[in-house]
Amino acid sequence: MPRRASTVVLTAEDRTELDRRVRARTSRQQDALRARIVLLAADGLDTTAIAATLGVARGTARVWRARFVTHGLAGLVDRPHCPSPRVYGPEIQAQLLVLARQAPADLGWPGQSHWTIKDLATYLRKHPELGLGTPSKSTIHLILQAHDVRLDRL
Repeated sequence: MPRRASTVVLTAEDRTELDRRVRARTSRQQDALRARIVLLAADGLDTTAIAATLGVARGTARVWRARFVTHGLAGLVDRPHCPSPRVYGPEIQAQLLVLARQAPADLGWPGQSHWTIKDLATYLRKHPELGLGTPSKSTIHLILQAHDVRLDRL
């Protein structure tokens, strides 16, 4: 069963503000587009018709319509884009670099003169007591690359 889109009801102040955003020459295009979506929804168009009229994806029209219904004009503002916290902070990266600069044979990994990224990841997975977690090969590569460390040249 298809979901029913939320009905958008505008106050006179909201309609005035949305019209202003659409017509303003200095406003961002994103703000104007969001205002157009809400105005068309208030005029009774469904999400598919709004998307076709404005040339946007249906999901875009649905999101901004729903945010306006839930939060009003404040819902049309961008949400902050905060990066997730680093799993491998500077302390762990430093310990990883120290480990990478040690010879594998000195740590009980015989038969090699230097680490490979794959072997370093395997070693860390087998030794959780080091407290370095279980970084993937690509994470180890990024950490080494960020510090200009090349395992084949140590």
